[in-house]
Amino acid sequence: MVQPKKKSSGADTKQRILDATLECLRVNGIVGTSARVIAGIGDFNQALIFYHFGSVNDAVIQAVGHMTELQRDRYRDRLADAEDLAGIVEIARALREEDARIGSISMLTQAFAGAQGNPEQGKQLYSQLEQWTAVVAESIDRSIGDLPVAKQVSSEHLAFGLSALFIGMEILTAMDPEKAPTDELLEEFGDMATMLQTLLGSPLVQSLAAASKPTPEA
Repeated sequence: MVQPKKKSSGADTKQRILDATLECLRVNGIVGTSARVIAGIGDFNQALIFYHFGSVNDAVIQAVGHMTELQRDRYRDRLADAEDLAGIVEIARALREEDARIGSISMLTQAFAGAQGNPEQGKQLYSQLEQWTAVVAESIDRSIGDLPVAKQVSSEHLAFGLSALFIGMEILTAMDPEKAPTDELLEEFGDMATMLQTLLGSPLVQSLAAASKPTPEA
């Protein structure tokens, strides 16, 4: 007996829209992302975008949020193996190579570019980035958390700086991949991270960090 064709559920349709939106960002950039193009990529009626998400901008925000959740878990699993700052950089290099093949950072930067001049959309996209920076901050805490100098440094601020650095590198590398020294820079960061880890653990730095602690009031 021939089974009747199963209709797509609302959840399935929303996932198809999210996947098509990300693919549109990857292939066409934010300038080429429209309801018509997204619908063409996903092979569905463009009216479904507005039915399920209200607008293309909201579809982009939720698509980035979905991707970020997947990437967050992937980053956390991989960075759990990092034992020091050099280990974080080395794993970050491998993750970047994978992301370059997937196009995830490219999708993210395109979405950020589209949020320029739209403060509300910018805030919503920034909150998605915070999921990544939180994972990086956890790794930094594990790497230097036992050192006295850790109390003088904000792991959240360092994680923000590293995330901004990687996004900025992706934007510049996309302009001229052959000329951008991205791989060389990341290799140099690995060397610097090793030196920094050694420096932070040195008796001199530890004594200076201890001396800079505020004395408790009598």
